[in-house]
Amino acid sequence: MKRSIDQLLTRVAAGRLSRREFLEKAAAVGFSSSAAVSLLSQAGQAQTAGQTHINFMVWSYGIETIQDNIKGFQQMNPNITVGLQDVSWFNYHDTMATKFTSGDAPDVAYCSDHWLREWVAADWIARLDQYAPQLASVQGEWAPYSRQGMTLGGHLYGLPYYSDLIIFMYNAKMLHQAGFSSPPATWEELASQAKTLKDKGISQYPIDIPMKKDDPWTIEIFYSMVYSRGGHMFDKNDNPVFNTPGGQAEQALTWLRSAMQSKILDPAVLESAEPDVVKTMGAGQHVYTVLAKYNLAELNGGQHEQKGNFRMALMPGSSHSTVGFVRFYALTKAAVNRHHEDAAGKFLQYFGGKTNGKYLVVKRWALEKGLGFAQLPLYDDPEVKAAINAWGSVSLERQQAGLASVKEGLTPTWGTWDVFAREQIGNVISGSTSPRSALQNMAQKWSELK
Repeated sequence: MKRSIDQLLTRVAAGRLSRREFLEKAAAVGFSSSAAVSLLSQAGQAQTAGQTHINFMVWSYGIETIQDNIKGFQQMNPNITVGLQDVSWFNYHDTMATKFTSGDAPDVAYCSDHWLREWVAADWIARLDQYAPQLASVQGEWAPYSRQGMTLGGHLYGLPYYSDLIIFMYNAKMLHQAGFSSPPATWEELASQAKTLKDKGISQYPIDIPMKKDDPWTIEIFYSMVYSRGGHMFDKNDNPVFNTPGGQAEQALTWLRSAMQSKILDPAVLESAEPDVVKTMGAGQHVYTVLAKYNLAELNGGQHEQKGNFRMALMPGSSHSTVGFVRFYALTKAAVNRHHEDAAGKFLQYFGGKTNGKYLVVKRWALEKGLGFAQLPLYDDPEVKAAINAWGSVSLERQQAGLASVKEGLTPTWGTWDVFAREQIGNVISGSTSPRSALQNMAQKWSELK
């Protein structure tokens, strides 16, 4: 209830809701007339005292940590209050689109390189180099793929929340139990090792890769499988190359279908999202997976039966390339229209930039949650290095990062195509569509949208 009232008060302050409308809506959620009037009065007094209230929208991850970070920010900035809203990652994009188009946009929001062009084209987010130029001064310290994922037309639209890699990981204990001394270097070697593990009864389904069609990770994993073979999804002009007959994308889909047919890939992958795979890997049901790197920290540090047994390896394939991605803090155009860019800029500085010369919040995410980061100097921080080496490998992570590339084809319509593409990938794995047909369908859809 408090969250709803905070949102209504913010709309009143921004001039998007009248006092009468506020009182009506407050009554609808159970506030008495006198209590609602009192809240309006308090809000008015806060504005008079020079306070600014900003709204922050995130997906549902680490909410307690975010709330604690907000508390720290407000202690340093007593004239700024922050309201927090969260929604599931799976529904985040559509929820945000509704908020932007209905006039209920927050001041600051999580965004992803998936949606940069779409959100810029729709005029939903603002250029930081125009409205908060001081925030762009540390771009030289960011990983190139992260900076590219927040930049469009030469303009910066975000500060990194976290930046990470899609990686290949495996259960070293189970691998050694099967007699292997090292992880597979190619997808063909992976299939061979998995068959041995299955034949020896070590794992019924050695491979578990999340391929649920409503999980946004699915397309990033597929891109990584194509990149790792030395392939591309689009050319520099955003034209599809993934539909090249016999190309790396077709090889990747053929491998997935073959792995399903030979029963080395868990048949539940089409119903498995990232959290499901982390759970089954942690329980020792599977040996290999492909996930965002921060999951390695969870598997080795969380409450799992196989805790401590997991390792990363370079992505199998001829190039060992993979997707490097960024999720970032964005300043909305709504904040600019409300004249909240100064307060929001301070908030962004605290959360995604430096506080007293240190990446305070970013380092906390790295230490406590194992989240990857764009800020390369953090790799030299003794605490960060020790934390990563406790569950992973700084040297291997840096090597994989050097082979990473941003997702190709990120046009304003990429998000719509992505939904269609994930469905086609699922159709191949289930056997209802051939790899070549699925890729032609994806190319046709791209042409229609473009």
